[in-house]
Amino acid sequence: MEDEYTEISNESAIALVRKVRTRNGVRLEIHSPEQDRRVYLDPLHIESLAWQTPETFSDTLEDPPEATSTKETEEAQVETENEYTEFTNEFAYTLVRKVHIRGGARLEIHSPKLDYRIYLDPPLLESLTWQTSQTFSKFLEEPYGPRGTH
Repeated sequence: MEDEYTEISNESAIALVRKVRTRNGVRLEIHSPEQDRRVYLDPLHIESLAWQTPETFSDTLEDPPEATSTKETEEAQVETENEYTEFTNEFAYTLVRKVHIRGGARLEIHSPKLDYRIYLDPPLLESLTWQTSQTFSKFLEEPYGPRGTH
């Protein structure tokens, strides 16, 4: 995933992801070639995605895609395609990789220290490319996961 794009796609969206190094540290680049938009997320922003729910995404994202059932991904067999790519800085440690769930490609984001994991489908990844910095700040309002869990 480093330098080379990894494609996460289905019939409704295409997202290209890769690890890039900037002068400010490592970032997860999410690129939507169909929309010609991209976003660069630092390790803390990546980690904050790991504990979000479909409801949080629906309530927070600007023009969110149709929500995917969390139960659907929790109970399904996860087939790994790639090794984890590590994103770390002084505030966060996350692992990211492409997986397949029920035949569909997803981006797995795992926060081992906080014990959270999420599987993002292509439409949701694509929608992240047009969000504002204020949207990502809302995900950090609870910096260690949902209130009362840590």
